[in-house]
Amino acid sequence: MSERAPSILFLDMLDSVETVLDYTSGISFDDFMNDRKTRDAVIRNIQVLGEAANRVPKEVREQYADIEWMRIIRSRHILVHDYAGIDFEIVWRIIEVHLPPLRDALLTMTDKGKSS
Repeated sequence: MSERAPSILFLDMLDSVETVLDYTSGISFDDFMNDRKTRDAVIRNIQVLGEAANRVPKEVREQYADIEWMRIIRSRHILVHDYAGIDFEIVWRIIEVHLPPLRDALLTMTDKGKSS
């Protein structure tokens, strides 16, 4: 497995978060449930988010203690290993509650928020 710089991993995470938020912008939970392509794309991006978070070295994660690293990583493991048992209400809660502040933190961590 190749080592990627934490700054690149943060950008990967940010891309996944922004993609999920873009795909789900303006839709309801019912719309989400009725659109398999969106559900599949969201699940895939949450998996990528968790994989990137898992690759961030522990000592770097410790510098950003406000990020719920283990929750992000566990979410990825659940989605990868228990696809048939996915609780989409929990996925929706992740989208609605947890991803917006994570996006804000990642924007700060990647300096993208400073250039806007």
